[in-house]
Amino acid sequence: MDFSNSVEFFINDPASYFDHSGHAAQHVPPDELYDLQLAGLKKRFSDLRDRIPVLTAVADKANIHEITKLDDAAALLFPHTVYKSYPISLLEKSRFDQLTKWLSRLTTVDLTNVDLSGINTIDDWLEALELQTELRVLNSSGTSGTMSFLPRTLKECNRHFSTIRMSLDDAAVAADPTGERTAADEFYHLVYLGYAEGRGGIQRVLKGFIKYIAGSEERFTPLYQGRMSSDVMFLAARMRAATARGEMLTLNISPALKARRAEFEESQKNVGTALTKLFNETIENLQGKRVFLFGTTNHVYEIAREGLSRGLKHVFAPGSIVHTGGGAKGAVLPSDWEEQIQEFSGVPKLINSYGMSELMSANYLCERDRYHLQPWLIPFVLEPDEGTPLPREGVQTGRAAFFDLAASAYWGGFVSGDEVTIDWTPCKCGRTTPHISKFVQRYSDKKGGDDKISCAAADEAHGSAADFLISATAE
Repeated sequence: MDFSNSVEFFINDPASYFDHSGHAAQHVPPDELYDLQLAGLKKRFSDLRDRIPVLTAVADKANIHEITKLDDAAALLFPHTVYKSYPISLLEKSRFDQLTKWLSRLTTVDLTNVDLSGINTIDDWLEALELQTELRVLNSSGTSGTMSFLPRTLKECNRHFSTIRMSLDDAAVAADPTGERTAADEFYHLVYLGYAEGRGGIQRVLKGFIKYIAGSEERFTPLYQGRMSSDVMFLAARMRAATARGEMLTLNISPALKARRAEFEESQKNVGTALTKLFNETIENLQGKRVFLFGTTNHVYEIAREGLSRGLKHVFAPGSIVHTGGGAKGAVLPSDWEEQIQEFSGVPKLINSYGMSELMSANYLCERDRYHLQPWLIPFVLEPDEGTPLPREGVQTGRAAFFDLAASAYWGGFVSGDEVTIDWTPCKCGRTTPHISKFVQRYSDKKGGDDKISCAAADEAHGSAADFLISATAE
């Protein structure tokens, strides 16, 4: 099939390509989807091969000059560590000029004229990039006290945001197939059990949630006001690494970070009573309204438990959504925690999704408890040690890797740290996209674990680091 006239439309505006229908996106015939993805991959490789220095080097080494089939890209998939491949000393010594040069090798955006005068913190560096370029860098904490930086552009962020609503609508149908459907343009009251702002993957996505799900800031309520600091997240990662090495007593804090002590003291006020405050001032006022509530499982459960203790049941209006994930973060939950959340909120089924900061897609569980991948996301299952692609047929278990066709200013192909089982055959739910078992495991956990600070643990890590910073800089 010839997709020459539609491939650019598909990869540059997937929401409009599918007429903003999550159902349409999940019901493309497999053969047609393969051809469409191959055409998109060829286009991205042709456009980016000689414009992103790291990709150029990898393609030259593999002697790859064109793509003929999807598996050709397996040799071009970056390890997820590429986005933290800079010397850690550059962050420790605030060498943001060198960090900018490093970042420029991963993006098509010209960073040569970025003015970094007076920049000595990560937050200030990322803000300077935002003010002077199209970049909206995502950061996350990684292993061994380092931090990843993904050079996404404003255009790519908007592309991602535009798919959020259509993906969510399809997930809502999966959670409540016989439920009452509301008008497509009806907004939700959005309640997020985390920080209102930040440059991590979840905080970046929040802007899309506010625009496309809440419709305005007035319908958005976070658990914590203010911004999650990238500098404090870096400190959190360093703390975990130092603790593992028994070196916490020698951990140094930069003068620039010490100078912000008052800011972090303010951010930590009332953190301990945040859930109670949120319930009293927001949740009770949302009774009978259409709500989208999301956060880590333990926080959502605490909200439900508080509500049930007050005799509140089936609080939200039909069509509401409760999205959990990230585990219980060490909390011990009762065996019926999910039923308690459903009883309090009134939703027939909770929603969960599989994804990561590197991907511009939310891949939701269907009614058969399978994560369905979005059509602009090309999955690979790799042999765990050798990295060779396993057949794109039947059921395969191995290391998850992806190519995100929505990425246009950086290379969308990378290898994850997850072990997944993918079924390439159409799901019994009727969707035709490849789907992943809900049981996903990190290879590092199988080998004894690592010190990764995940998105799910970000709030807790940020709070612990802020408390340490406050106490360490006290008079």
